[in-house]
Amino acid sequence: MSPKGDKIKGDKIKREATSIKIRPEVWKEAKIEAIKRDVDLSELVETALEKEIRGKRQSQEASE
Repeated sequence: MSPKGDKIKGDKIKREATSIKIRPEVWKEAKIEAIKRDVDLSELVETALEKEIRGKRQSQEASE
């Protein structure tokens, strides 16, 4: 496993295919942002989720 806990096969990080329901206007904005940043939409969503989870975890640890 990589330092972030991702499973790596060859040079690629293994990712799980999934489906979620999201408001169309948010999805459209995410697609536009991914294009602006020149990243895959999956990468943009994954990074946003990681930041949200990390932020919550740090906030909880600070309040303990």
